[in-house]
Amino acid sequence: MRRGRLLGVFALLSCMATVAQAHHSFSALFDASTDVAIAGIVREFQFKAPHAYIRVEVADEKGTVVQWELETTSPGQLTRMGITPRTLGRGDRVSATGNRARDGRPLMRLLRLTMPNGEEKRVQ
Repeated sequence: MRRGRLLGVFALLSCMATVAQAHHSFSALFDASTDVAIAGIVREFQFKAPHAYIRVEVADEKGTVVQWELETTSPGQLTRMGITPRTLGRGDRVSATGNRARDGRPLMRLLRLTMPNGEEKRVQ
C-alpha cells in the first residue's frame, strides 16, 4: 500500500513538471535568434497571470492593419518595473521589439517596449 502511494505521488509530480516545462518553453514557440520591431496602437492590455498580453494594431508595409499580440512577463514583474494595469490604455501609441513566433503569426515575446511618453522599458 505504501509503495502504491509513493508511485502515485511520483506520477503526479512528473505530470506537474511536464506541464511547467511546456508552459515555459519559450524556445519552442519563439525564435530567439532574431528580433522583430513593430509600432502601433494599443487595442487591449490584459494584465493577468501567468503572462500579461498587449494587443497592438500595426499597419504593415501595404497599409493593411495586422493585430499583433505581445506576450510579456508576469503582472508581478511588470509592477516591479513600473508597469501597472493603468499604464497602457486603448489608443496609446507604442513601439515594441521582441522575438517573433516561429510559426510566423503576429505574436512576439516582448523584450523592449517604448511607452507612449517615449520611455523605454526592458520587459524580459
